[in-house]
Amino acid sequence: MRKLLLGILAALLLSVQGCGNSKDIQSMAYATALGLDYKNGKYIAYVQVLNFSNIARSETVTLGKEVPIWIGRGDGETISGAIAETNATSQSRLFWGHVKAVIVTENFMKRGLSGLTSSLLRDRQARYTVLFYGTKEKMEDILTQKSIFNLSPLDTMMFTAVQMNTQKAYILPVNANKAFAYLNEPGGAGMLPEIGIYRHTWHEDYKKKPMFIIKGAFFFEGYKYKNHMAMEPLKGIRWRDEKLDLTPLKLLKNGRPSAVLMLGHPRFSIKIRVEQGKPRYDVKIKTTGYISEQVQKATIQELQNEAALAIRKEVQNTFAIATAEKTDCFRLQLELYRKHPELFRQLMRQGPFFLESDSLASVEADVYIRTTGKFKGSVYSDKQDGDEDGS
Repeated sequence: MRKLLLGILAALLLSVQGCGNSKDIQSMAYATALGLDYKNGKYIAYVQVLNFSNIARSETVTLGKEVPIWIGRGDGETISGAIAETNATSQSRLFWGHVKAVIVTENFMKRGLSGLTSSLLRDRQARYTVLFYGTKEKMEDILTQKSIFNLSPLDTMMFTAVQMNTQKAYILPVNANKAFAYLNEPGGAGMLPEIGIYRHTWHEDYKKKPMFIIKGAFFFEGYKYKNHMAMEPLKGIRWRDEKLDLTPLKLLKNGRPSAVLMLGHPRFSIKIRVEQGKPRYDVKIKTTGYISEQVQKATIQELQNEAALAIRKEVQNTFAIATAEKTDCFRLQLELYRKHPELFRQLMRQGPFFLESDSLASVEADVYIRTTGKFKGSVYSDKQDGDEDGS
């Protein structure tokens, strides 16, 4: 009887398939970025695929060696159909769990972003932490862009979100969950950073090496595309984001450079008062930083006052330009919705944009310079020369 039971058990074990249907890691193609475009009545999907054996950090990988990038392209009448076309001709099974960035063109955005929630983000492999960008560049140029030292695309700004601690950050990258959260909010609060390619800064020997740059932002009313603004007019928006690590502020005195301060982690607070049925916004900004360079003599207090004035001018200038283009880049309408929903609904009946040139009643800035750097006496403070301890 015991031998019979052992025989039956052995037969059952031999009949179990185990992991026979599973795929080996090296036999799969890993999608790392997805680009979406719209042309001639069809959606176009671009899939960036990398071979992880070429980009893994190990002793066998040669620094500076060109890393090949594979791009699949498919089109269809729907987003899912376009993506499926890339699967149809892939010689290996595509795995979507490693997608770290989604880029959409301006043509795609003009069709609206609502289709993404019902196609891309519905997939169980999709992650809400992917970085979300808009672009005006050719999608092939974006997806074939290499990093410095010819490292893989995974080491570029598009994937690493290096603007979090760069010294030239005005607009920070946006994760899909945050992007769609604001797209769902009323009042036209949706925004996507514009990623582009700058071709004039870096060279490898005498050969120009283009690099990624954040060039501006695209704005939406709900899921509908509204307009685009370039980086320079949007400079004042940097004081809205508390996650901003460092940003340079150049001070001018009598039309000449006075100093450069490195400021970060601004706190942007809004108070709303209603006058004659219209909202009036009082904004207060607090930020801290250090002196990066000083050209003209000035005390600490003078530098702080000059910085506060420069920040006020930046915010007011950005607000004036954005309001003229009927864009709420500071999300003031959303703030009214959260604090005075009845007034918000009443104003929205008159039109989707109700901010006016005088809606921003006041802007106050408070700048604290926490250190003058390591050069003793390099800043002319209220103390006597030589008393400055550099802290």
